[in-house]
Amino acid sequence: MICRLRFHALVAPLPVLVLLSLAGCAVPLGPGYQIERQQTELRYVAAPPQLQLRATYRLRNIGNREISFIEAELPSERLYGRQSLRVRVDGREVAVQPAPTSQDAGSPVRIPFDAWPQNRRRDLAIEYTLAPPPPGRANLAVTGESFHVRDAAALPLLLPPKAGIIKRGKPVQEAGLDIFAPSEFRVLSGGHSHGSRKGTNEIETRVAFRPGDYQSFVVAGRYQEQTVQAGKVTVLFWTFEPLDPQRAQAAAGRIAAAFRTYQTTFGPLWKNPPPIRFIEVSSSLTRRTAGAGDPAAVALPAGALLNHAAFALGVSSDAFLDLVEHELAHTWFGETVSPWPRTEPVLGEGLAEYAKVVAAEARSGDAERRHQAGLLLRWFDESRKQAADPPLLQIGADDPYEQRVFGYTKGALFFLALEDRYGKDNVRRALAHMVASLRGSEVGYAELRAALEIEAKQSLADFFRLWLDGKGIPEDFRARYEQKIEPRP
Repeated sequence: MICRLRFHALVAPLPVLVLLSLAGCAVPLGPGYQIERQQTELRYVAAPPQLQLRATYRLRNIGNREISFIEAELPSERLYGRQSLRVRVDGREVAVQPAPTSQDAGSPVRIPFDAWPQNRRRDLAIEYTLAPPPPGRANLAVTGESFHVRDAAALPLLLPPKAGIIKRGKPVQEAGLDIFAPSEFRVLSGGHSHGSRKGTNEIETRVAFRPGDYQSFVVAGRYQEQTVQAGKVTVLFWTFEPLDPQRAQAAAGRIAAAFRTYQTTFGPLWKNPPPIRFIEVSSSLTRRTAGAGDPAAVALPAGALLNHAAFALGVSSDAFLDLVEHELAHTWFGETVSPWPRTEPVLGEGLAEYAKVVAAEARSGDAERRHQAGLLLRWFDESRKQAADPPLLQIGADDPYEQRVFGYTKGALFFLALEDRYGKDNVRRALAHMVASLRGSEVGYAELRAALEIEAKQSLADFFRLWLDGKGIPEDFRARYEQKIEPRP
């Protein structure tokens, strides 16, 4: 059984999934090349489960000198299970070496060329397999039931020369993506749909990426689909086994309410909102879990991937819906704007956890907000038993799981403290302004503070210093929310 994922562009691809290095309309002062044509195929092989990738390029030297090599960023062998790398130039296999700046063997790599004169073309082909080790990863996994490619790091990226002055040309209007999957697979991808065609043994799904697109993912598998309407919001569940209709309806009602709250509070992202999708995957999604068997999820635009253990909680359970609401908030904080790696625990997971409190307050009132703040305070104290207590400024995306839990729990409390000090409306308007004005960009503490100070009309330097540079939780905040949390019925 084979599944092919193919990307192509006529002049130059967009910076989504398959990414363009250079497009020049004038001769650069130095080395430079243009991608004139590109096609990438990703084949799903069921036995043993793996992905076979082949990317081909037609390149033209647009610089003012010969080119002896180019560099390409490839997925990490350790994280993505990349194997069997083969590179061909004009049909002839060449030996690649790790680039001098490489910290991980093979990523990035240097691809040698025999003398490549000005204005001459070369054909380049890059092939490898991806077989991520069990239990899989949040960004890439492949099993006998399904596979997903969550980000562009699984695919090759040709890098620009490090010397010269390049004048960029106009980007192409579309970069196409063709996905070929077994006929029994359902397929979901980012981009703009160009329709699908079903054959005897496979289904072809065509999408395109345009300038400004930044959401890249592909999910495919043997899914059963349940569509639930909750007011004007459509919720789709893709699972390996059917869900109880009444429980699915109850879940969809709460999910739709949270979605409407996020749209109202943090800004609408679509003129016509898409269906919200929650998709079961066979892998463990180990990016956020402490253990391979724990319930876990990873966000998609307007949805999430969830593992078996998450769906086993029951879709109408508070535990499942809490997880779903957290991941749905990443559509705003993580997908639409992305945190810098050193701010991810606070401006990624922390903002999503705070947004979940906003949804709970909209659902059940201020008493629920206080209850959620008390729970977060308790989780902060519990996490401090398993992690150090550094300032938030020192916690990043690469820290151990326990340290990131500590960071995003305190991060959520930081946003509640901002509301207490400067007003809920000001904080929420600032976040909505940040999402709208920086859509598709990475954000850090400077961008957050600037947005907040515009709304609060005062400096937040002392407040940021207290919460981001200091340790622990300020005593006035603790006194306000520390309470005995009774279990909910």
